[in-house]
Amino acid sequence: MTSEELHTYLMELKNKNVQSPDIVTYKETIREALDQYRTTIPRTNLMLNEQGGVNKNVVFYSFMEAPNKPAIGDHELKRMRISWRSLRKFNKDIEVRFCYDGDDIRWTELCDEFDITMYGFSDTFKGTEPNAWCIHRWYNMSQWADEDLNLLYMDADTYCHGDIGLLFDIYKRDPVYGREELGFRHDPNLGCAGEDPRFYLDLLDAAIMSQGGKTEVQKYCLGVILLNQSVHKLFTPEVMEYYTDLLERIRTFKVFYSIPNYRIMDEFAFWILMSRWSIRTSLFGDQDVSQTFLEKKHENHFNPIVLHYTTYAEEKFADWAPEFYCLSRSLEEREFADVAAGGIYNVTPLMREELAMSMLSLIHIGSCRRRTCCGA
Repeated sequence: MTSEELHTYLMELKNKNVQSPDIVTYKETIREALDQYRTTIPRTNLMLNEQGGVNKNVVFYSFMEAPNKPAIGDHELKRMRISWRSLRKFNKDIEVRFCYDGDDIRWTELCDEFDITMYGFSDTFKGTEPNAWCIHRWYNMSQWADEDLNLLYMDADTYCHGDIGLLFDIYKRDPVYGREELGFRHDPNLGCAGEDPRFYLDLLDAAIMSQGGKTEVQKYCLGVILLNQSVHKLFTPEVMEYYTDLLERIRTFKVFYSIPNYRIMDEFAFWILMSRWSIRTSLFGDQDVSQTFLEKKHENHFNPIVLHYTTYAEEKFADWAPEFYCLSRSLEEREFADVAAGGIYNVTPLMREELAMSMLSLIHIGSCRRRTCCGA
């Protein structure tokens, strides 16, 4: 089955449910179609270094101001201060780069305080793209296309509890490392819901394959992601044009998308890129990179190198110690900020099987609700 044929087959599921008489046939056919996808060996050496030397290790952040919503920038500034202060506590020497599109002098002062190099945004980024609030990070990497780098991207909602340089020392073998999103196969925090969770996971792999995916990939949360071997060079203007077009097709229901959370459609598109490139994707050890606050393993002994506490669990993190109290927000403030950022607060990418198969109608309802929340 070609990727185009598979996509057509998947789109037929939109009007079915678990009681449909032919659903067993769909499950068997989709799993059979995934056989080659799941057995193809991905690439580990991408040969992207032009100089043939040792890559420079760089930590990278990026933030886009929300027009006419200063409270979002104020909160992001608080998050970033905590992240940078904790990073510099354990490593004062590693190069840290920050891309910023605004003119708030407080960001310049913060960069100076923690020895952070500030960059503007790439000229190729317009700010009107789907999920523009987060995908600017990939556009901005084009500014370093002529550098050989191991690039660790981190969101502002991170906290370092050890030397960030250890991630570069430990995770060298493969091109990409990260943690999986909540509720996916390799996430230890949340279970996949539904009467047949394995079928839901099959649907996700099939959706990636239907967009030209060649090899199985990890379903990364992109809050902490390590791109080794100059992988950032692959994000060319042509690739970003495809990426943005893919997001637009997802947003307009032209792509099979089995996750009832449009806020992470940029992650889904990222997984597709990794699979189309046949890149070997690997996972950070749970002990080294912690996702959400507080993971079970850290209830008795908190020892990660970096914690991505996430917006989902930020209130728990804010209550952890006095130095984080500044992050606490009311429910109204959180919902307003999250809607402005492109999503609904407190949504996880979990779903039941029947939701996947009625995705178009459900997503349409969800988008109407979002417009109502925004007052549009």
